[in-house]
Parts: sequence; structure tokens; C-alpha cells
Amino acid sequence: MNSKILKNKREKLDELMSQRNYDAAYNLYQELHSELTQESAELDSQPALEKDTLRYMAQVFAAIVIECHLKDKISQAIAELAPWQHLSYSALLQARLLWLADRKLETWQKLESDFQVSATPDGNGINIPQNSILRKCDDFTQELVLNLLGHIYKFYCLPEAAAQCCRLASEVVEYLPAKRVEYSNYLFDSHYSFLSPQEYFQRHIGFDALFADIKPFNHSKDRHGHEKLRIGYISSDFRLHVVLLFIWAMLTKYNRDEFEVYCFSNGREDQYSQYIQEHTDFWCNIHGMAPQAAAQVIYNNEIDILVDFGGHSENNCLPVLAYKPAPVQVCGIGYFATTGLKAVDYFLTDTYLVNDNTAKYFVEDLLVLPHSHFCYVPVKEKPQPQPAPCLENGYITFGSFNNLTKVNDTVLAVWGEIMRQVPDSRLILKGSLFYDEAGRALFTEKIKNIMGLSEESFQLRGFSGDYLTEYYEMDIALDTFPYPGGGTTCDALYMGVPVITYGDGSHGGNFGVSLLANIGLQDCCAFTAEDYVAKAVLFASDYELLNALHLGLRNMMQQSPVMDQKLYMTELEQGYKEIWQKWLQQH
Repeated sequence: MNSKILKNKREKLDELMSQRNYDAAYNLYQELHSELTQESAELDSQPALEKDTLRYMAQVFAAIVIECHLKDKISQAIAELAPWQHLSYSALLQARLLWLADRKLETWQKLESDFQVSATPDGNGINIPQNSILRKCDDFTQELVLNLLGHIYKFYCLPEAAAQCCRLASEVVEYLPAKRVEYSNYLFDSHYSFLSPQEYFQRHIGFDALFADIKPFNHSKDRHGHEKLRIGYISSDFRLHVVLLFIWAMLTKYNRDEFEVYCFSNGREDQYSQYIQEHTDFWCNIHGMAPQAAAQVIYNNEIDILVDFGGHSENNCLPVLAYKPAPVQVCGIGYFATTGLKAVDYFLTDTYLVNDNTAKYFVEDLLVLPHSHFCYVPVKEKPQPQPAPCLENGYITFGSFNNLTKVNDTVLAVWGEIMRQVPDSRLILKGSLFYDEAGRALFTEKIKNIMGLSEESFQLRGFSGDYLTEYYEMDIALDTFPYPGGGTTCDALYMGVPVITYGDGSHGGNFGVSLLANIGLQDCCAFTAEDYVAKAVLFASDYELLNALHLGLRNMMQQSPVMDQKLYMTELEQGYKEIWQKWLQQH
């Protein structure tokens, strides 16, 4: 093939990949691959440029398979990379293909072997020798390796190792948007570990420095003299997602005489998105926009108060808020600690989550609601509660359907003590880890060694979307710590299952306390490990009480501030008015 033609086609392929036009890139890849392979079937006889192009195309094809989740092409992509698997980028792509194929243990083994890295023996860090292959890679490859390792460590319940991978990825990569994403991942994963409030805070305040080059929008009163207060909501989760259960009232029950609601969606859409679009005042999907462009859209709509629901969660919008597209900006609901971003003015919270020390761990001022900071609204019909299973079984079944990364060794040890004090008790856990053979074996050994349970005493079930009826088999739900449950706790309570929670006094750690206290279940709230054990054992001793709770908890919840949409919106909108008046007075 003429070298000039070959060069032009490679440049076009590069352009299509950078534009994420994967369909067109795949078509061009197939055309070029066919032309090269027809000219010579033997790789060794290819001219140097054509051999390099075959290497390049194998990598491009693998990238397309990964980005488009073409699972039926995984084996082909791995095979085409084989002649170049000694190259670091090819080895990385093979690892990513293994991950896409759900061959997670192989992914773990390949990355640690090929790049000479490993988690520390205690699982709280990552070991990268000075002469390791990883350190010799370019920053782009290093970031991708560390990012994938972070996912692996998190999946296999090594959250601090995962967090440190993300921190290192943020340090090595030069591309600023990627640096910000990795730092957000680092902060989010930090919440699975036992850290002091000061350590959480110190990690978060480093985030703001990544936006030092940004020039924020200016705001004046003459741009904000609308008849109604304009509230902008920005989120990746205006769809069937756990966050939607906590923001539904905001989007459907607001006071239309005094407020207008503008929605800026940064993600996929479904029928719930469509409903929100039809029942609010403005809708714009900003997904795929550069943060500055998205901020310009918000600024042009003269939003008074912009509320972010994501914090540092996946696909978050904090880079948009960094441009200060609204004069008053608030974060809450989907995150549980300071954003660390000084462009955010307030953090939404409630009286049960704050104490005299809370404010010093936030760069934001606290917008404290007098009851619950969220309102739980089941947007889909849910099964009716049933009697406590202990009445028929004759023994207590504990359980947790929380993300298994939250189920650390300390939690398992405390749960083990509870079960030792409740004879013949059982345990049910659910999580996607249990579909993975290695993950299931790892967790089984943990439960045996840390909790001291025999295999007939516990069940490990894979995650499933229709899991609510499995609460019929659980008498008492055990919350995790230091990262408590959110949507899963609400689901358990709504299905009639009492939850024992452990509030550690931190803002995020007290989420379960706020939820239970608002419902009237303060007796389920513990503040030490010993108290947590004692309360679980006490509830387990009273079958009649458990049955009454199973049959009555949903009604208690429905009558509480946690599900009182009118009360919640009255308190929230009063909060909006107060912070808006404060801004007007200051300007």
C-alpha cells in the first residue's frame, strides 16, 4: 500500500477515535485491515510501516470493542493484540478486554504481573517499585493501568488500595480533565475506609486547586430579578436510579407560584427523564458538553440557585460548578461530605447529621433542614411487607444488601459477635461480587475466619434488580460503617425490616441515624460498636416486636418526615429563600 495513503488513513482513524465516532472508526478499521492482510498474510514480511499500522489497528480495534462494549468481539480483539502483547499499551488493552469479559481475577493477575505492581499486604495501599514497568510507561498508560487497578481493588473489597490507585492516577496524568476525574474517584473511594474527619477534609480540599485556571462567571442583581426564584438542578441521575428516589419531590412537588425548576441532565434518559422533562419548566441534556460550555448554558438561563446531586460520584458535574454559572450553588443528596470546591456555597444537610464540629470539615456553609435533608419517594410499586420470618423459622436471620465494598473486616467482626450472641442465627448477603468465583471464595474465607461461621449459617447471593421480595427472608438488617447504607436502608425499612445502624458522629457516618430518627426508630441507632451489638441482640430476642415492626414499619415511614413530601418541600423551599435573600443582601 502506498505509504502516503496509509498515513492519511491512519490520521483519519485517529480523528474518528478522538471524536468518539466509533461506528465510522470501525468501518475504516475493517477497510484498512482487509487491504493490508490481502497484500501479505505473513506479518514478518510486512514493510515496517505496514507492520506498525497492523499494531496500531489492533490497538484501535481493541479500544473500539472496549468503548462500545462489543462483547462478541473480545476474543478476536485479544487475539489481534497477541503479537504485540509485550508492549505496555497492548498489555493494558488486553487487561481491559478481560475486565469487559468479566474475567476479573485474570485482569487482576495480568495487571499486577505485566506492570509489576501490587496491593500492600494490609490492603491499605499500593506497592510500585522504583524500577517497575509501570513507572516506565507514559502518563496516559500509567493513568489507565492505575484506574483499572482501582476498579479491581474496589471490586475485591480493598477500598483504600483503590483510593490510592486513583490518587496516583491523578498525580501522573497531565491532562487536566482526567486529573480531576481521578481525584474525584480518589475522594469517593476514601469513604469506604476508616479515616478521621480531619483526614477526609484534607483529602477533599486538594480538589479546589485543580480549578485554579478557571475564570468564574460574574453575577449581579440586575440579571436575577425574575418574578419566580429559578432553581436549577444538575445531575447524571434524572433516571431510574437510587438518587431519583430522594429528589422526586423536588422535581414534582415544588411550589409553582414561587419557583421555577430548570433541569440540566448529564446522563442517560429513560421514561422517568421524560416525565421530569414534561413536568418541570426547562430541560437540557448537557451530556458530552465541555464543562465550560455546559456552564454557559446554565448562566444564559439566569439560574438563581444551582443544586448539584452528585458531588464526587461517577460522571459528576463539579467541573461545571467550578465556573460558578449560578450566584448561589448547593450540593447534597448524592454525596455526604464537603466537595472541597470553593465555588459551592452550601451543602444540604439536616439537624441529625450536624453537630458543633461539623462545619469545620466543610468548605461550604451548611443548609440545615429541621427534619430530613431528603424525601424518600418509591417511584415504582413495591411488594407489600410480610410477617417476620423468625416466627416460622424459629431463628433470626440477619442480612445486608449494601454494596459489599462497605462490608469491611471490622464490620464482619462486629457482625460475628452479634451472631455469636444470637444462637442459631443466619446471615444473608447480596452483591455482584458473588457472581465472581474468586470473589465468592475470598468472601467465604473472610466470613469463616473473621466471623467464625460455618457455611450452613450464611448465604451469599449475587446482585439482582428485583431483590425486594428477598427481604421476606430477613428479620433484621445490619447497616455498614463507616459508610452506611442509603437507598438500601430505605428499601429495607419500606419492606418492614428494621435496620440497626452505627453512627460514628461524622456527617456521612450518621446518615442512618438521621433516617431512623426521623422515622421514630432511635432505638435502632448505636454510637459505639458495643452498643451496636447490644441493640442487634436485644431486637433479635423479641420475635413479637420484630413481627410488629415488619407489619408496621412502612406505615411509620409513610407518616414520617422522610416521606412527607409537602413538609419536606416547605422546609427546603424556605431554605432556598433564606440563602437567596442572604446573597441579595451581600450584593
